[in-house]
Amino acid sequence: MLGFMSDPVIILHGWSDDYESFIPLGQWLTANGFQVVDIYLGNYLSMNDELTLYDLGLAFVRALNAKKIPQKPKSFDVIVHSTGGLVVREYLRQVCNGNPANAPVRHLLMLSPANFGSPLAVMGKSVLGRLIKGWGWDHLWQTGQQILNALELASPYSWALAEADLFNPAFNIFDPSNVMVTVLGGTAAYDNALRRTVHENGSDGTVRASTANLNAHLLRLSFENPDQPDLKIVSRNCPQLAFAVFDRDHTAIHDPADPRQAADWKAIVLRSLSLEPGDYAKHTIDCAKISAVTFAAGLTSANPAWYHQYQHVAFRVKDQFGHPVSDYVVEFYQEENDNQDKVFETIHGEILKKVTTNSTDSSYRSFLFDTDDLNAYLQNSNAEVDMSLTAANISARVGYQNPPKGIGIFSSANRQYIFPNEPVLVDVILNRSPGPEVFQLLPV
Repeated sequence: MLGFMSDPVIILHGWSDDYESFIPLGQWLTANGFQVVDIYLGNYLSMNDELTLYDLGLAFVRALNAKKIPQKPKSFDVIVHSTGGLVVREYLRQVCNGNPANAPVRHLLMLSPANFGSPLAVMGKSVLGRLIKGWGWDHLWQTGQQILNALELASPYSWALAEADLFNPAFNIFDPSNVMVTVLGGTAAYDNALRRTVHENGSDGTVRASTANLNAHLLRLSFENPDQPDLKIVSRNCPQLAFAVFDRDHTAIHDPADPRQAADWKAIVLRSLSLEPGDYAKHTIDCAKISAVTFAAGLTSANPAWYHQYQHVAFRVKDQFGHPVSDYVVEFYQEENDNQDKVFETIHGEILKKVTTNSTDSSYRSFLFDTDDLNAYLQNSNAEVDMSLTAANISARVGYQNPPKGIGIFSSANRQYIFPNEPVLVDVILNRSPGPEVFQLLPV
């Protein structure tokens, strides 16, 4: 298969890393048919507090120009790891100028990208994170605060980026006729004992499979009439995108020398950089088969909990004027025929594994559901799971029109909102409501 590719390949690292970590991958590509290709290892700053992903997108353009790499449509391919996924998506948003056909990238291979965040981003911003990572002459006591803000779970940045490149009908950048994207995630803990102490099931030790995946779903839920909630599904602007989960941790997913890199990993990596648009649908199916094998085998391993499948759900709540609603509670329960709240106890005590409030804007929250446990529960019960959302009053005079009852979302017969290994964005409108004493008309 030597010499099957002629486009330049650019490899981008993640947060706190540098190009040296990807020399082995570049060498492996050269040895597997890319020796006729220019391979560039990108090296960008990620630990300086003033830098944003917008800056990195602009700086990527400048770096390409400096190397005289053409940026005409379909001029080069990109491999990214972790935060590099957000860098290239931001670059594409900027450089395409609203026209996805202008995309300079032909093939995009994402290795454990933090497309919808990482549970470790908050730790990177902490005092402990600065102590561990903040030792560098060019970033003393800094860890890239603004980039880490974007990397938080349910960040306003990742939400806005998804609205731009996944749900804007006019910018279907990931349609295979524009950019052929492949996402490879992992679901194994690190070998390092210390890193295992912060391992989160459903992740590769750093990024969740469900936040790496670009096959996102957007639900718009309006309580403008609280008695009749309006729930709409917004279609993604592209077909199902290629996504495969391997039994790898966050570092092993890009290391060709790792002993776990079997023929399937090597084949998917090489194929993702040589696809034609007509091959993409089959490629997507092949990736899904790899995920199925990974999870089936994992459930019989020594650590079956690592191989449960999870769903990342991010809420954004705002009022009818678009202002954030920061103090609210989301609950999952059964509206009727459950006087002892057994459904509530099961969902919140066993199936909902983690709730995270975004530190930069608390109107954004993320919820992590174990979909294996959820499906098993629904299969073996008559539960009708409703969701309620209640916002705290702003003052004695101004509050919100909270819905009087929940809205049905899960049951044995209705599982349309269960998406294993996929992210779900729930955009909620809740009406702000001043009391009658705020404004009065008095007769003369």
